[in-house]
Amino acid sequence: MDKIIKTAGVRFRENWKVYDFDATDMELAVGDRVIVDSERGPGFAHVVRIKKSPAPPVLEPPPAPVLAPGELEVIDEAEEKASGAAVAQEQTPKVMRKILRKATEEDFAREAKNRESEAGAFAVAQEMITERELPMKLIRVEYSLDASRAVFFFFSETRVDFRDLVKDLAYKLKARIEMRQIGVRDVARMIGGFGPCGRELCCSSFLKNFEPVSIRMAKKQEMVLNPAKISGVCGRLLCCLSYEYEMYDENKKDLAGMREAVVKDKRDEEDRRIAEERLVADERRLAEEKRRQEERGRQEQQRDKQKQGGKPGNRPDRRRDPQPVRKAQPQAEQQRARGQRPPEKQPPQEQKAPQPQQEGEKSAKKGKRRRFWRNKKKGQPQGDNKPQGPAGPGTK
Repeated sequence: MDKIIKTAGVRFRENWKVYDFDATDMELAVGDRVIVDSERGPGFAHVVRIKKSPAPPVLEPPPAPVLAPGELEVIDEAEEKASGAAVAQEQTPKVMRKILRKATEEDFAREAKNRESEAGAFAVAQEMITERELPMKLIRVEYSLDASRAVFFFFSETRVDFRDLVKDLAYKLKARIEMRQIGVRDVARMIGGFGPCGRELCCSSFLKNFEPVSIRMAKKQEMVLNPAKISGVCGRLLCCLSYEYEMYDENKKDLAGMREAVVKDKRDEEDRRIAEERLVADERRLAEEKRRQEERGRQEQQRDKQKQGGKPGNRPDRRRDPQPVRKAQPQAEQQRARGQRPPEKQPPQEQKAPQPQQEGEKSAKKGKRRRFWRNKKKGQPQGDNKPQGPAGPGTK
């Protein structure tokens, strides 16, 4: 028949971690106060759970190999040590500390007295820390059940030299002093409080261990990356960010596939729309080119008809625009423009009938005037065309 091992989970403080102790030979129930054998000596705790499980089987050592007569066994010392350590580790079960007994009335009275001594020791240590100006913050003091050891928990961001402090505390309290430096999460667990959600802090109510929390969890859950929103009382990231991270991670993977499908559909639809627009533009361009070619053909036909209807070998007459005819200005205005004084008006005389001699003189004057202007255009000296000879007696 297999042996049954009974394990009792106990907690030393209301907001501390649960430790397992062996309670095989004891009758316990949840809520009982017990005295356990802890690393610091006898401790006062209360039971929070009870679990029964079969004892692990004891492994027998493997049989020694059978050697033939005259055969020698080659042994590697390093390999033998490693295999022996592995077998010993497998055969040696994990040893749990045992529960000594149930708590009695005397134990309850001693625990109450220790709590009063813890308050006095806290005040004394705080005063000494202030006098020495040590960069440390005292959190809690705990006494063992027999009051032979006092553990001081403090927080500091740097290393602290507390050797003189330990000596003074040991002389003052008459007990063995132990100093333990803790982090900000442990400070929040010991002090307790309420989180941004309005409930009691997870670390001080039910959390056993501190799980690693990263900013990636907040990004995966699409939270506002505001330090005041995603930080707890301790100043670190909220422990509750890790509660739903696995679910969000799985959902994100499923949503990623759906998102890729939707993006692919949108991309295909956009490609189809662009292809249709290009097809319509090409058709419009071809229709425009066809219309231009038809118009060009009609213009060429009209030119051919015009060429066939006109005279062959003759170019069309190009008529110049008629020049504007200048109006004749009166003689008086012409003389005024030249700066001459216009002649005075004479009374009209009776016209006489022209005589034949006067008509000949007029024709001679006209011929002379024509010759004058013709010579002027050719560049000849002005005057009559007749050569001037020596003055005769009859010349004037």
